[in-house]
Amino acid sequence: MHFAIVEDLDTDQARLTDLIGRDCAQHGETAEFSLYSTAKDFLADFRPGLCSAVFLDIMLEDELNGIDTAWKVREQDESLPIIFTTTEKGFALDSYGIHALDFLVKPVQPEALSWCLGRLRTEVAAPEYLYVKEKGVDDQVTIPHCILLNDLIDTESIARVCVLHTVTGDLSIIQKHGDLIELLPKTGRFYEYARGRIVNFSFVVSIDTCGELLLKDGRRLFCSRRKAKDTVEAYRQFQFAQLRSKGV
Repeated sequence: MHFAIVEDLDTDQARLTDLIGRDCAQHGETAEFSLYSTAKDFLADFRPGLCSAVFLDIMLEDELNGIDTAWKVREQDESLPIIFTTTEKGFALDSYGIHALDFLVKPVQPEALSWCLGRLRTEVAAPEYLYVKEKGVDDQVTIPHCILLNDLIDTESIARVCVLHTVTGDLSIIQKHGDLIELLPKTGRFYEYARGRIVNFSFVVSIDTCGELLLKDGRRLFCSRRKAKDTVEAYRQFQFAQLRSKGV
């Protein structure tokens, strides 16, 4: 991954690059860096796609502080992960509207940075497509398919066959349910609401306290009784995350 670090103190730059480099090495990754000591220099270079994430010092001794700089970034890129670093905890609330990925207090600790990079890997690595093999007339014959995750509504599993319900129709694949779960991104959008059944919360219109889900296509799904409470809570968390991402 390529990181931009905007820090006006050489010691802070050195600490961050060292900690990030070590963490990435432990995950078999290569870390590349673009280092800036002023917001002006960073914004002069910035363009969408410049980096995987930016670590931004809030208390920059510059014409623009970190918060102002982040708003400038958001004018060009709404989704770039921004991680603030500061010695002042009081700025945390100011960073909320910018939808920062994290807020690290200096001196940055390895444990806090590791947790932050773990979140970053989940966001950056989330796939857009699901690659599966369709079950042919003969069970020995399979047909490869590439499904856009935004089109996947829900799934149900019977033995070794999973049925995928998509906006373009149903698809039967030879796949164990557990293996299918591992292929889906761990972002809270896809949820196992009953044994062998997964729903994409993006297609849920509402869910009642008993765990009955109403889908946009008019179908109703029913949670197992033991999963009803957890499903309701998972859906609420998903809705909250969606509101935050839209700036509500």
